[in-house]
Amino acid sequence: MFSSRLIVLLAMTLLSVNGFAEGYVLGLGVDGDSADGRSLTAFGDFGVGDETWLSVTTSTAQTDGLVRRNDTLLADVGVDHYFEPVGVRVGAAYWGNADILDSRDLRASIYVRGAPGSLSLDYQKRNFEFDLQTDFLRGRTAKFDANGVGATARVELGDNLSFRLGGMSYDYSRNLRLQPDISVLAFLTASRLSTINSLIDSRINAGLEYRFGLRSVDVGVSQWQTAVDGSEVDSYSLGFLTPISDRVDMELRVAFDDSESFGNTTSFSVYIYYFGGT
Repeated sequence: MFSSRLIVLLAMTLLSVNGFAEGYVLGLGVDGDSADGRSLTAFGDFGVGDETWLSVTTSTAQTDGLVRRNDTLLADVGVDHYFEPVGVRVGAAYWGNADILDSRDLRASIYVRGAPGSLSLDYQKRNFEFDLQTDFLRGRTAKFDANGVGATARVELGDNLSFRLGGMSYDYSRNLRLQPDISVLAFLTASRLSTINSLIDSRINAGLEYRFGLRSVDVGVSQWQTAVDGSEVDSYSLGFLTPISDRVDMELRVAFDDSESFGNTTSFSVYIYYFGGT
């Protein structure tokens, strides 16, 4: 029921925007991992003017921890405008489970793009609300925020090969490891799907992409550290993108994660992209 409401909401948004979009990309994806985590994502990118794009994303995720299950919602909207050679991106998002932990986020980036590649400087402001869960603390909430700064670079190494490197570091208003009842949030480190978009201390990623015709293969490595217990996750991924019709592409991705908290897990994702407009 929760996922169906999400898809209906996104469909209504896409239909309302489609009327004035000059071009658009619609996407639907499914992710799953060997720790019984799963998610469903739907999104759209719409050209709404010269060098201006509007993006809308919604996602639901369900993950199982050692003690409890967690269902989360992500709703995100963003605008990107390119002034050539400089562009700006701004956006806002909601993430989380309103009964446990959720956040309201703002983000901004300034980037430069040209023949050698691109470089962006990124900022994110996250405002969290944690509903304490143990019996003697139930009904109380803890509020804290995090400021994230980072950068993302992409370099063209040839006609068909590119390299990417990015990272983000967060500064929290409180030391989360000293907060009352914080151990309740241990389920957030149960798998990659519960860790992504949650309480991250820092993350860094790098990858290579090789394009041959309309297809591409990419390999990536990444590492992130959680703010709940300080554990680290090392991740290795392989992706393949291919057209399946004139307007539809499919992306397949497999990833292997080595975590200090949840051990080794494998995840797999399938995404479908539809290209519309002129």
